[in-house]
Order: sequence, then structure tokens, then C-alpha cells
Amino acid sequence: MSQKKYQTIQAKNLAKAKRIYEYLKFNKCMSENTFAALYYGCEITQKIYYSGSYSTLVATTKQFLYDHGIMEFKLINNLRMYVATQKCVRTKSFENATKVAQVTTDALIDKAIAYVEMNNNQVPAEFEGPIVANILGLEGKVWKEFVDYCVYQEHWNPKDNYRLPIKYKVIGVVMTLMSAGLLKKV
Repeated sequence: MSQKKYQTIQAKNLAKAKRIYEYLKFNKCMSENTFAALYYGCEITQKIYYSGSYSTLVATTKQFLYDHGIMEFKLINNLRMYVATQKCVRTKSFENATKVAQVTTDALIDKAIAYVEMNNNQVPAEFEGPIVANILGLEGKVWKEFVDYCVYQEHWNPKDNYRLPIKYKVIGVVMTLMSAGLLKKV
């Protein structure tokens, strides 16, 4: 299963996407003209002249908002409308709405458990953690968090006192990342 890649945007467009998110959160829908006015930061009644770069920048911002499930396109009475989703209405902040969780599967978790059981607590967590994170297909910040949690867990659960089965070295860290909203299991 491949990881879903989200559209990334620059800081200037991220601020515009946040402004559109806040408008949608309050008003629930907007027209194409309102979207353009919010994007440019001008009055809705003001005439907007589109340039060639507007199309690509807006397309990128719209794709970002679609990918994160913040807005949907609807055709209502032959008007192009952008409608807020449940995620947009229910999230408390733009940062929470655009948080990206990585995905892993049961099969990958089983492979990681088999690797850990094969090592039988003979490999230190600072060496075993990165390999297990790679087996799970983690990237970036989530990869680093997984490795840090592995080292933390081994520090507080020494090998001679470790009473849980070895598989919980993987399952415990996966559950911690899932509760933090950084990882999803499918």
C-alpha cells in the first residue's frame, strides 16, 4: 500500500489557505468570486483581474484544501460553490485540520514483530529502532518519533525486568504514535 502524498504549498499560500479555512468554518460555503477575493485579500465587490500565475497558485491551494478534506466542490443552481466538510467544521484549528498521519498495515507490523523476535532482545534499541521504523514504512518526523519512543521504552523497561512478550516492543510504540495522531493502521 502506498503512502498518500499531500499537496504541499509555500508559507504565503498556506496563510491564504488558512484564511479560506476560517471563512469556510464560519460561513460553510463560498462562491468562486469569494474564494478569489479571500485569496487576494481584497473586497468581494472589487473587480479582480486574473493573471496566468493566479490559475496555478489557486489550483495548488485548492488541491491542498481538497487533499486534507477541508472543502469540496459543489455545483448548486449552476453556481460553482466551495462547501465546508465535516472535518472543516469540527476541527478546532487549521493546524489540526492539516495534520498528516502516516499509514501502516497489519502485515508490516507482523514483519516488524518477526524481526524483533528474531533479535530476541540482543540488539540495542538505538540500532533496532531505525530498522523497525523502515520495515513499517515510516518517514520524516514520524520515523524520528518512532525511534525516540523505542529508545525511551528500552530505557524504562530493562531487558532483565521485561515481563511483557517481545512483540510489545513494536506494538507499544505503534499504539503510542496512533494515540498521538501521527500513525494510522489500516
